[in-house]
Amino acid sequence: MKLFPSKYFTIELREDRVATLEELKRNTKLTDNLISSYTDKKFIGKVNDSGFKIISSEIGRGAVCIFTGELQDSLGELEIRIHNAFKVMFSILLSYPLIGFGIIAYNQGFEKAIKFLPILIIFLLFIRFVFIELSFRFISKSGLNKLTKTLGIKTRHNNGYN
Repeated sequence: MKLFPSKYFTIELREDRVATLEELKRNTKLTDNLISSYTDKKFIGKVNDSGFKIISSEIGRGAVCIFTGELQDSLGELEIRIHNAFKVMFSILLSYPLIGFGIIAYNQGFEKAIKFLPILIIFLLFIRFVFIELSFRFISKSGLNKLTKTLGIKTRHNNGYN
């Protein structure tokens, strides 16, 4: 099990690679920085001759997931993962139970801290499997639906969920 989830897909396009990437370029604010900003486009990121690396242009939650794709003719590979900036923020959030354990151990002794350990572990698991997992699932699904409409993806096969 990985700390941060990701998804992998094999996609089949309705049109060829060149037409699909041109459509994506028309709907993408082209920039090297994957940072949310106000735009009338659907995506923000890089699109080149063989693939793309984009985020959704929704302010706030659009930058949580990065969509990376490599296309060959009418087939391609798509990876959805959490943006590195959000990995840092989620890591800080995941460290709170460990910091809490250390503070309790320092102030009240190790024996009292052991009593709080099950609560801290449950809190840690809640952050990982409820907060991070559900936010990734919802945000990646909405971004994938938007990407499917824009690229004209005919079929997609899930190659794994890590």
